[in-house]
Parts: sequence; C-alpha cells; structure tokens
Amino acid sequence: MDARAIVVSALIGAAGLAAFSGVSAVLGQPAQPAGGQQRGGPDFGAMLVESLQSVDGCLGVESARTQSGKNVIVAWFKDVESARVWYHHPTHRRMIEMTGGDPDVKKPMRHVKDGTPVMVMATITPSATPGIEGVPMPISQISIELYTSLPGGASINGRFSPEGFPIEHHNE
Repeated sequence: MDARAIVVSALIGAAGLAAFSGVSAVLGQPAQPAGGQQRGGPDFGAMLVESLQSVDGCLGVESARTQSGKNVIVAWFKDVESARVWYHHPTHRRMIEMTGGDPDVKKPMRHVKDGTPVMVMATITPSATPGIEGVPMPISQISIELYTSLPGGASINGRFSPEGFPIEHHNE
C-alpha cells in the first residue's frame, strides 16, 4: 500500500473509530448522539469493527483513546494469512481504492512468515490544525503497525489480547 493509501485508510478508520468510541468531536464533529447514529448517517466505527470481526481468523477488536490523545483501533488475527484476508476485504479494498491505490500491486505483509499471529494497531492523533500535507483534517499523525507476541508475560483473570491469540509461556 502506498503512503497516500495508508493515510486515507487510516483517516477513514480513525473517523470510524471516533464515531464508534464517541470522540467524534476530536475530528471536528459533534459528539455521537444517543443511538449510535452520527448526524443521521451510519455508525462508521461500528461498521469498521463489524467488517474486521467478519474476517475468519480475526480473534478480536478493541478501540481506545490514549492519554496523549491518540485514537487507537487494535485487531488480532490468528495468523498473517487471516490479516491478509482483511487487507483484501471489500471494506479495506474500498478504503485503498478511494485513494487511487491498487490493493493488488503488492503482497501485503510479504515479510511476515506464514503462520505468524498478527496484531494490527492503527493510530491517529488529532490536532488543532491540519498537520499532514494533502490531508485537510486536523490530525498530526497516522500509523498502522504490525506486532506479534513474545513468549512470556502474566495475567490474572484475563488478558488484553483475545484468548485465541497465542502467547507462548504466558503465566496465568
């Protein structure tokens, strides 16, 4: 995916996240009214989460807002093959194509070994004025990052990642 496609995909996803998590005002829109509808339109955040969850191999989705003000959406996939299914999902393809990008140009995550569990974290940081050239929205940062688990860690009464996301040597 080219940089322009990443930017627009993240914008759409973050705008949806804002609607989903009730922080639409961050993106210059009034707060989400009761009932989940934004200004008479669809709840894009809920649609994004539902699209992610519809992918076979998506183990869970979480959204949050960090202390520093970043809007975050996290999705866990049982393996890189499942994450690639999301990459080619109609919702994600539309986000890429809206930017003039072509989702078929490169093999996504081609550097990730098959069978590897993947956590995808998309973040967007709102700002008072537009901070990214060519992006009229008031944001200063967009990032889509991929992670996988390391052996170890501990939890009591549950963990952040879904139970199906493998963590070797995790102490519960």
